[in-house]
Amino acid sequence: MAILEVRDLKKSFGGLEVFAGVNISIEKDQIYGIIGTNGAGKTTLFNIICGVLRADQGSVLFNGEDISKKPTHKIAELGIGRCFQTVMPFKSMTPLENVRVARATAGKKNKEREKFSIDEIMEITNLTDKMHIKTQELSLPDKKNVEIARALACNPEIILFDEVSCGLSGEEIYSRMELMKKLSKMGITVVVVEHIMLFIKEICDQVSVLHSGKVICSGTPQEVARDAGVIEAYLGGKSNENIGS
Repeated sequence: MAILEVRDLKKSFGGLEVFAGVNISIEKDQIYGIIGTNGAGKTTLFNIICGVLRADQGSVLFNGEDISKKPTHKIAELGIGRCFQTVMPFKSMTPLENVRVARATAGKKNKEREKFSIDEIMEITNLTDKMHIKTQELSLPDKKNVEIARALACNPEIILFDEVSCGLSGEEIYSRMELMKKLSKMGITVVVVEHIMLFIKEICDQVSVLHSGKVICSGTPQEVARDAGVIEAYLGGKSNENIGS
């Protein structure tokens, strides 16, 4: 059974139709990529899954349960975590304090699902040597790690990552890719929105492509790269060799 399903999702803002029937199914322990041009609705999709926005029609199922009308905090308690493109940790706190706050405010269901200790979270996110430094003094990659550490402190089954590599250098991006793989091996399902196609090609098991309000292709990164509709819509008709470059 899929851990997360989006069924016939429709959403408009005024007269602008963002989704015209989006369907996505994500299996447990997958690393799942969602790609599309700017304005394709990738962040809007995450907002609907997390309860920040309501769909006009359709449903979101998590472990078979319809969560479409649940408030954000209840969805988080069920086990859906999120990391934003713009990092928003408590800058005046240390990474350790950030994680302790997240752990303390996790709901009852989250605590029952506890998988990692705080020390283990620090190690997983490469923050052990920096856990007592004020977060505002850390580099951007480390601040992003604090965001991930806070998400892990709430014991999620799945984490949604919105452009996790944004603002990072080549080496830092590779480090981020390795962290995504590590989380997957530890039993956390990873869903990632990303513009860097090498990132998608190297780590994702499956990919869905959003365009003009619909999913125009789903499959492995290799299958998506060969799809004529994706090449035309997403790569501007250029050779599929561009995907992954």
